Amino acid sequence: MLKKIFLFLFLLLNLKLFPSIHQDEYFLNLKSAYFGSPTNLSEKLVDKKEKGLHYNYYGYLPYWIDTLYYSNFQYELLTHISYFSVNVNTDGSCGLIPNPSYFTKIYNESHKRGIRIHLTFTLFGTTSVSTLLNSKSSRENCISNILNYVDLYNLDGVNLDFEFVSSSLRDSFNLFIMQLADSLHNRFSTRRELYIAVPPVYQWYPGYDYYSISSFSDGLFVMCYDYHWSGSSEAGPVSPTFNSTFWGYYAFNTSISDLIGIGVDPSKIIAGIPYYGYDWPTESDTLKSKTIGTGSSVIFKNAKNNASIYGRKFDEYSKVPYYTYLSTNYHQCFYDDSASIRYKLGIVKDKKLQGAGCWALGYDDGAIDLWSVLREELFLTAPLKHFVVKVNTTNLNIRTGPSTSYDILNVSNYGETFVAFDYDGYWYKIYYPSASFPYYAYIYGGDGLNIKYLEGDNFFKVARITASLLNVRSGASTTYPILTQVSYNQVFVVDSFTGDWARIILPDSNRTGFIYYTSYAQIFDNLSSFNDCEVFVDSLIYPDTLFSGDSFEVKLYLKNTGYVSLDSIFGISFLEKSLFYYETFWSDSGFAKSYGNNTLPGQNGIKTFYFKAPFILNDSLLSYDVVLKRNDDTSSNYFNIKIYVKSKSSGKVEDDKIFCEENFKTLRKFYHVYDLTGRLIKKGDGEFNITDVKKFSTGVYFLIFSDGDKINRKKIIMLK
Repeated sequence: MLKKIFLFLFLLLNLKLFPSIHQDEYFLNLKSAYFGSPTNLSEKLVDKKEKGLHYNYYGYLPYWIDTLYYSNFQYELLTHISYFSVNVNTDGSCGLIPNPSYFTKIYNESHKRGIRIHLTFTLFGTTSVSTLLNSKSSRENCISNILNYVDLYNLDGVNLDFEFVSSSLRDSFNLFIMQLADSLHNRFSTRRELYIAVPPVYQWYPGYDYYSISSFSDGLFVMCYDYHWSGSSEAGPVSPTFNSTFWGYYAFNTSISDLIGIGVDPSKIIAGIPYYGYDWPTESDTLKSKTIGTGSSVIFKNAKNNASIYGRKFDEYSKVPYYTYLSTNYHQCFYDDSASIRYKLGIVKDKKLQGAGCWALGYDDGAIDLWSVLREELFLTAPLKHFVVKVNTTNLNIRTGPSTSYDILNVSNYGETFVAFDYDGYWYKIYYPSASFPYYAYIYGGDGLNIKYLEGDNFFKVARITASLLNVRSGASTTYPILTQVSYNQVFVVDSFTGDWARIILPDSNRTGFIYYTSYAQIFDNLSSFNDCEVFVDSLIYPDTLFSGDSFEVKLYLKNTGYVSLDSIFGISFLEKSLFYYETFWSDSGFAKSYGNNTLPGQNGIKTFYFKAPFILNDSLLSYDVVLKRNDDTSSNYFNIKIYVKSKSSGKVEDDKIFCEENFKTLRKFYHVYDLTGRLIKKGDGEFNITDVKKFSTGVYFLIFSDGDKINRKKIIMLK
């Protein structure tokens, strides 16, 4: 019993149940707010005029930020704005919108620029959250009221910020999120989104089932800040970018990695970034100084100005800036600026997250530093990271989002080609005509091995639209009717030219249309020349021993991790002329072309190469160092191919006992895999599949298998 009590107290003491910056500032500014219902929400969500944001950027906009600041927003760098916030009561009823005229302003300004407007619903305090979630009627009432808000104001989605959910409420919170998400996704004529604000460290808050609620929702806004908060006992980084022995394990990078580690899909993670810092009174100006009072939040604009006065310092442990000063007492202020945010956005890209977001819009107060780093790190313009996808099946659905739960926009035909610039799993994000809305769409390509609905093609010309809005006509003249419109930075495949007009392939019901490209589009002959060819090599299979003059196959199992489709130009490059040269299938004596499906970025692939053993008089062991290349772009590290070639005169190949056909009494289909010592590692009946050895460690193995007609021998090299 004492052990149980001790464990409970230990867990209780280690839970970080302090109020977040969201909660603190919500109540701090209430006295200046007025509440009501917004009117004149006249703007419908339209196409985003400027394309190129490669990730979602999700900004909270607090009710206390004056509309004068809205003109400073660089809207082309935002995908979502969530107005903060409507209070939820414990019985499930919802309050009115604070400063409703502010909401009207941002609603109309955002919608006419193609930015989705969400409304944040907040409930603060463990007791309040518990009262709501423990009552079935209160949960249902809350969902009903949120849906009424969505319907009444034609919201594009909802953000839920419940702080904090205790471990006893884990199941009821899951159920609440599942039911709310299902209603938002399916009840309205168009799918509405659900994002959930969650603490940065899942170990601190066991009530949040991060994996489950991420799978129900469209995304988790992970509040990667308040690692040090206003009440911290020592001054330190509000959002340490990296963990360190100095500051400890928990940081921006470990929060993201840990969530992925427990199964949260990276495409469901929005990494929250602070546009604020904390100023603490401290015992000294040295790092990790004890605080002697409560810290005060400082918005970015003020922190930047103060740092210019007191001297900006940069903490190399956490990769965040800070400054110190003396005013009666020592003070230390840690905050984030463009330098630390650049590191954080690098993590967002490296982990392939859905995107990033901020608390809060307006805290930069007109300074362009933070917008500039967003543009440099997240904004993408063709031809970089763009590639062509080709439909390899009939009747392939084009949807509004990356799963079959999203609405179908159109059905594509075999052979149609579109321009993609991102992928979510095996869902490829393509451009969609802006007049048809939405301006992006998704199409499922398959894994490249078992399902090959899409393949790549590097040799189509494409057109990048340079006009704000460009008419697409049914013929090559302004006398033809307008079919649809495309907008700035969208990219489409060109299949022919007529004078100054280009015919582009459209993923909507129009199929094709003409644009006046001479003045309003940029033509690229080949996207692949602008992008890197990169592959992850899983394994390589080829014969261990063969006869002089024999032709044979080399099979390469890989994943395309670059932004160029792997076509026949991709191949094995020898560092010297190779005696395995096979004229029919090689470009020259140093390069073997690949054969197989044109593997798209993100897909797995099997590439086959055809070699021919040289005619030799004496038995020889041939060994070559090779790399994988496409044109002059090297896409792998060096590895070695080693094969023993027997002369015809030497007769039957002398095998070790593990290779003797006498060991096999029948020519049924089977396989045996041995390591270098001759130890049997794995065997099975039926045909051999590379997935049978996926978990083998790096090294060389020998495969003996029967195809039903004869015994075959191969060498397997596991390179991963």
